[in-house]
Amino acid sequence: MMSMSSPPPSPLRVTLTVSTVANAFIKFRRARHDALDFASGLPITHPALCGEDATCRRRVPLEHADRYVCKGAVDVTKLLRGSRASLLEKAVLIGANVLVEESWVCQIRIPKNRQDGKFRVQIRYCASASRSSLPDPQKPVAMDKVTNVPGLMTIVGREEIAN
Repeated sequence: MMSMSSPPPSPLRVTLTVSTVANAFIKFRRARHDALDFASGLPITHPALCGEDATCRRRVPLEHADRYVCKGAVDVTKLLRGSRASLLEKAVLIGANVLVEESWVCQIRIPKNRQDGKFRVQIRYCASASRSSLPDPQKPVAMDKVTNVPGLMTIVGREEIAN
């Protein structure tokens, strides 16, 4: 014979604790961030380095990621140039002097309050290190795919992200 027990608690009653309310606010706040995502596409080599025997056949794949905090605006061209320069420094340390087969991905997190908010920008730059008798172009590839946030950019912080 089945014994009758008390009915389950009402689903309309929820015990609220400080931690559950705080977690709800954090999730709600996190979900409202807007972001701009764009990328260079497939790996590209600068036209100056595309010729026959322009670079050594041996190539070492490298990757560099940075997280920038910018105030006022975002000039992606300048940020890409900084990340690419850091990647080229890594290439020089292993004996290379040019970057080929380059690609990048960029994400800009838009602050809720644009007037005094800070943009968080994450850039991941990939390329292969090689040797060449020609100089490195010192410019990121696929600059036509860049989307800037207009205004005067101030870089508040830069942090290298470990791979």
